[in-house]
Amino acid sequence: MKIKVHYDQKLARDELQIAAFEPSRTLDYIIDFAQKELFYLIGLKEKEKVRIDLKDIQRIYSANKQVFCMVNGQEYQLLERLYQLQEKLPNSFVQISRTEMIQIQAVNKFTITRSGIIEIIFKDGQKTSASRRYLKKVKEVLEHA
Repeated sequence: MKIKVHYDQKLARDELQIAAFEPSRTLDYIIDFAQKELFYLIGLKEKEKVRIDLKDIQRIYSANKQVFCMVNGQEYQLLERLYQLQEKLPNSFVQISRTEMIQIQAVNKFTITRSGIIEIIFKDGQKTSASRRYLKKVKEVLEHA
């Protein structure tokens, strides 16, 4: 893929144009990412607001009517509801249960336990599990990754 960047101060706002021979998963990802225009979230850590880059987030989950995210083993409270984040986040985030989303790039591997539960192991060794109900969506995202 050839990439050209041209800066034009005459433009009123940024503009992204893509020329492609045919549609591809890579282009779909780039378009989705550009359209979302979301690169970070604001979280709370000990009542202080902290900027959290999306690329650093492993998982987002709700517990006790609050939403949290995990970044490098640190837990941050988020100010938005899980369903609001689903609409804003790029396709690299996938819902794995009613109360949890993960970022595919943070995953090291998926395993199936003897009881049939899908275990997700992150690159830092942390684990979580996926609901069977959301398995189809996880597979779709993995095919596009």
